Amino acid sequence: MKTMTKTKHYGSRISQRGIRETNVALALRYGIPYGDKFVLGRKQIGHVIQAFDRQRKQLLRTMDKGGVVVVEQDGNLITAYDFDSFNRY
Repeated sequence: MKTMTKTKHYGSRISQRGIRETNVALALRYGIPYGDKFVLGRKQIGHVIQAFDRQRKQLLRTMDKGGVVVVEQDGNLITAYDFDSFNRY
């Protein structure tokens, strides 16, 4: 995502309203665009949290296997194997 210029008005308003830069970054990343706005409400936040929970579960499953190695070349998936099975010697 490209860096946006921050106006004095923006700085004043987020300070007055107790909105953190991290909240703004989340709204820009996960919010639903409506014209010039990015809306990140409770419903959207719930969907993002559910997606993170699913991804966390998948990551834990992959960690239990010791990790995974995927070999790709020119956009083609060549092979995949457990990280622990790799032995250079």
